[in-house]
Amino acid sequence: MLPTKLAFVDIETTGGRTNYDRIIEIGIIRVENDQIIDTYQSLINPQTHLPSEISQLTGILGSQLENAPTFREIAAEIVERLKDYTFVAHNVRFDYGFMKAEFERLGSTFTSKHFCTVKLSRILYPSHSRHNLDSIIKRFNLTCDNRHRALDDAQAIFNFYHKAKGEINAQLFSDAINRVMKKTYLPLKLDPAILETLPESPGVYIFYGEKGIPLYIGKSINIKERVISHFTSDIHSPLEMKITQQIESMETIETAGELGALFLESQLIKKRLPLFNKMLRHKHELIGLRRTRTSDGYDQASLEILDSRDISGLHDLLGFFRSKKQAKDYLSTICKEYELCEKLLDLEKTSSSCFAYRIERCKGACLNKEPTLSYNLRFLTAFSRTKIKSWPYNGAIIIEEKQAARGKAEYFLVDEWCFLGTVSLDYNGAVKETEYNYAFDLDTYKILVRFLASAKNEKNIRLSTTHKRPVNLERI
Repeated sequence: MLPTKLAFVDIETTGGRTNYDRIIEIGIIRVENDQIIDTYQSLINPQTHLPSEISQLTGILGSQLENAPTFREIAAEIVERLKDYTFVAHNVRFDYGFMKAEFERLGSTFTSKHFCTVKLSRILYPSHSRHNLDSIIKRFNLTCDNRHRALDDAQAIFNFYHKAKGEINAQLFSDAINRVMKKTYLPLKLDPAILETLPESPGVYIFYGEKGIPLYIGKSINIKERVISHFTSDIHSPLEMKITQQIESMETIETAGELGALFLESQLIKKRLPLFNKMLRHKHELIGLRRTRTSDGYDQASLEILDSRDISGLHDLLGFFRSKKQAKDYLSTICKEYELCEKLLDLEKTSSSCFAYRIERCKGACLNKEPTLSYNLRFLTAFSRTKIKSWPYNGAIIIEEKQAARGKAEYFLVDEWCFLGTVSLDYNGAVKETEYNYAFDLDTYKILVRFLASAKNEKNIRLSTTHKRPVNLERI
């Protein structure tokens, strides 16, 4: 069944960042049973700088905003107008996200059923490659006198919806709306009221089954949105269905941001071993490829089971794998790709030449026939993708992650690719010391490599001037 009360919403903002930019105009068209019952438009004083490019795009001038009401002054009116209506927008994540951010700054929350007309267009008109509002206006010959003004754009969105509904088969249109609204089918034993209390913030969620057994642990930058996605009508995964059939209760843990959620998810999965986190639920042995050198100067690799997560020898390791099979498969691949010696890669036990040499795929390192320099260069190139990167800092670092709108901040102490924990700082910014466990974890390493590779994260990183490494790590 289609929703009968819809609010077509468009907002204009000072930019695209919900945690920094502000709304400068809002337009709302309320529709009941396909009939417009009223419209609402207001400029909003953002109480911050209006970039010139935004003025050029919208035609809104800073002088016009000076005497406009602030969001706080019209928040109650907006809530009243949107109450009991389904929130509809083109790229709803943008408009809905800004609305939620503005209410969070007021110490309040805003939540509403919502759907996106971009997604609706993609479902209804899959043959078209472009679904932005300009393309839709042109394709349907819609009228929009003042493009990039909130009320005019909201009107264009409604006109598209109305026209699509009129020309698409009723059942197909209804199915498409259910898909974009992600109609939920809750597990029978899960209290429906819990969905209303879910935080729309970063963090971790835990699904429990019978007798409190952990079924699944996940993370998201929006817990509520991700949890609901497990229970939607467009689930196709047999695993998702299996999980939802067994859920009896759930728990959520909020974090300041995505990095904290990634760390927490990885830790909890290893600690609680949930049934359906197949990739990480077991504490697999960690297989390392150790680089050594023959008496003749050739680099060679040998498999090593790392019972300890000791990091003091990381620089000698060519890579980590979750099983011997995974490691040997990788060795076989690079052996062929880089014409390396099977004997020196520990793939073949022989006192003479390797099999690859006999079929002219090895250049004779096993018989000392290839210059060591050329072989070792190919050897190092082959392992460049798996070799553990050098720690890029001269000591431990503190990573700050915060959500200004919620007033939440976390500080993570990290050193030599090891997550040492969430720490507290004294008033001078010094780490309050405790016992830290330097243990290498492959998942943590991958999380940190991705995080540190992004230039935008540099501003949140600083060297710890107070943390002292254990003596046995000082030479790393």
